[in-house]
Amino acid sequence: MDWLTILGLKKELNKEGESEEIDPKVNIHTLYKHRWVWYHLILCIQMILTNFLLIGILIILAVKL
Repeated sequence: MDWLTILGLKKELNKEGESEEIDPKVNIHTLYKHRWVWYHLILCIQMILTNFLLIGILIILAVKL
C-alpha cells in the first residue's frame, strides 16, 4: 500500500489490477468524519493557546499590580 492510496488520492487495486468501484456515499461520509475531526482538533489547539495567553496576561497583571 502506498501513501496515495492511504490518503484517498488513488484508488486501491484488487488482485487482477482493476480498481474496485466504491459507493460514493461511504466516501463522502468518511470524508465528512475526517474533516470534522481535523476541524475540531484545530479549534481545540487554538483554544488551548488562547487559554495559555490569557493565563500569561493574568500573571503579568498580578505581578505588576
